Amino acid sequence: MLNEIRKEISDVNSLIYSHQLFNSVETLKLFYDQQWYIVNHDLRSLAIMVSRAKEQDELDFFINAMQGDYEGLKILREVAEKKREPIPLVVSYTHYLSWLANYANPGEQVLALVVNLPIWAYNCKRLADRFKGKYDVRFLELFANVSVDENKAEEIMKRYDNSRYFQIAKMIQYYELQFWEGLKNVEEKGSL
Repeated sequence: MLNEIRKEISDVNSLIYSHQLFNSVETLKLFYDQQWYIVNHDLRSLAIMVSRAKEQDELDFFINAMQGDYEGLKILREVAEKKREPIPLVVSYTHYLSWLANYANPGEQVLALVVNLPIWAYNCKRLADRFKGKYDVRFLELFANVSVDENKAEEIMKRYDNSRYFQIAKMIQYYELQFWEGLKNVEEKGSL
């Protein structure tokens, strides 16, 4: 099922994989500031997902995701300026995740995470390699090494109505693309 969905959204995934990432330490600092906002909200969304889980494997999946985000938040406490305003284009992903937490079923929630995390990890690795030795990359390295049990994800997904799976996968990835485009726009133009 995941392979089929990934094939269907390969166009947007290709755009994310090939996206020209930002180059300046200043934009990396902005990245961390925006992540402070995003991860704080993602944790709350994941907590809602935990509260709505129906089976033990769903609980395990969402708690594992929460633990990763919480570790990231601890790093962001040290590296992010917590006073910067969120940039709407950059933080829209977390608002969609919140919608999923409140209105999607656990299969749809798992799908969104399992489709998104490998690509997020890939770009975090690219940035960690780019900025290692120039700035703190612990947050990037944490997420560069994130992994998801896709077999367990598929088991969870199979027990739910899958009529919106393609739409949800496509939406979450377009929000991810907006995140990277928003940061690059700030670097190139100085604003959105």
